Amino acid sequence: MKKLIFSAAIILSLGLAGCGEAEKPIPKNETIEYPKPTGDQKIEYPIPKENNAEQSETEVEKNESNENQQSTNIVDTSFFKFAKSVEVIDNRASQNNLLVWIDYSADSEPGMSTLNTLNQAFYFLQQSDVINTGTVTLAIRVDDVKVAQFNVTPSNVDFNNTQLGMADIVVNGSEIEYLNEGVKAFGQVMEMWD
Repeated sequence: MKKLIFSAAIILSLGLAGCGEAEKPIPKNETIEYPKPTGDQKIEYPIPKENNAEQSETEVEKNESNENQQSTNIVDTSFFKFAKSVEVIDNRASQNNLLVWIDYSADSEPGMSTLNTLNQAFYFLQQSDVINTGTVTLAIRVDDVKVAQFNVTPSNVDFNNTQLGMADIVVNGSEIEYLNEGVKAFGQVMEMWD
């Protein structure tokens, strides 16, 4: 009987090991080349999207008209893994502020989207290009509707705190600028804010 159970366990473990998907290697010929600055040229780095559609003429004109007021800079937004898209607007030259729009799909729950953003912002804020910024505004949208906004002062965030969760640490270094009713209730249940 013991041999039967042992044999069944081995067969089951081998079967499960064979069910896993093998990781696909990243093709070496797929690289993103960023343009190099010349003079006082401002560079806009592309944010990878699922569909690689060309920019329309109105988008190009809009980008050109906003270029004098703000620029999009290269900061790593890959920390926001659950977001549909992330847009970073660099206002550091004029206001010492980064504005980060984090967009989630329509089927995302606003409270969980906010919690995910705060947890992932813990690492986002520690980037060398971000940590010395005066303020970082995290604006969270679900289905193109703003559900929360936090104005984080990275110098006020205690990244070495091991007593609190990552989201709580980011909230403690932030000013809560906006919460919709659902996100406010979610945060109260999670004891993140009053």
